Amino acid sequence: MSQKPLIVVCGATGAQGGSVANSLLATGNYKVRALTRNPDSNKAKALASKGAEVFKCDLSVEEDVKNALKGADIAWVVTNFLDPSIFGKDPYEEERIGKMIADIAKEVGLNWLIYSSLPDTTAGSGGKYPNIIEFVGKNRVEQHIKKLGLPNATFVYVCFYNQNFGTIIPFIPNENGEIDLTIPYLEEDDSILLIDVENDLGPIVAKVIEEGPAKWNDRKVLAASDTVTFKDIIDVFTKVTGKTHKLKTMTDEDIAGSFFDNESLKEMFKWFKEFGTTGEGSEIKDVALSKKLHPKIRTFEQYVVETYGNKA
Repeated sequence: MSQKPLIVVCGATGAQGGSVANSLLATGNYKVRALTRNPDSNKAKALASKGAEVFKCDLSVEEDVKNALKGADIAWVVTNFLDPSIFGKDPYEEERIGKMIADIAKEVGLNWLIYSSLPDTTAGSGGKYPNIIEFVGKNRVEQHIKKLGLPNATFVYVCFYNQNFGTIIPFIPNENGEIDLTIPYLEEDDSILLIDVENDLGPIVAKVIEEGPAKWNDRKVLAASDTVTFKDIIDVFTKVTGKTHKLKTMTDEDIAGSFFDNESLKEMFKWFKEFGTTGEGSEIKDVALSKKLHPKIRTFEQYVVETYGNKA
């Protein structure tokens, strides 16, 4: 029997990496090296209990990355703009890390790098939104990967997380006994591509890996379940919870002093409003590919029912 391929999963205790690691482990077809800065966390221990090789790695440290990629066949690479070492400190550090990981992948002879990317919002907006570093930085890494001449590389575009609602996008009770969903600039008629990242990204990536690099080399893969307007979003939360939800569109005045009072985040929501999640004319707008790769992908309403339905 041939040896199982070894797949390195970056950010294995996070939303994207955790979904990928758990899906790959569930197939039983791969050895999974799960990278984390804290191998003693509950999530890391849970992965170990499923058979993962939990590997301590700080992605910002070159030697750690070299050790992590040694002997691997495939790597899932995701970096985190909201990491405390990056957000509010050095937003360009994420791009540096991504390029360094790619360079090391080339150096150690990795066969297939699968990278979590995002659109080039500077070019896509004609220069109107040059500060969305969390998007354009990832895209610069994608372009760097393409120039390296790796044997195989695939780029997965992960859309807005369902899990952002109630966390980054807060629900705030108002004086009328209703619930305000507060978000910068976006209004009821605006729409967004969504995904239940924790449950549905992993199966998409696992299917891509199953189908192999011959099919997916130098291709982009959209990871999204559906396109939903914000009116639909508040209507679904109202229907499922029995509590009236309203959209509260934050203005610049509302944003001042809040979590969103950051030029890159403000421009990101303006980009969503003007150009959509992945940009005008984008080749990665159609959710049909995600549904083909993962036929059981949850719609936004299914996610809300499963997550909030018992909290009415």
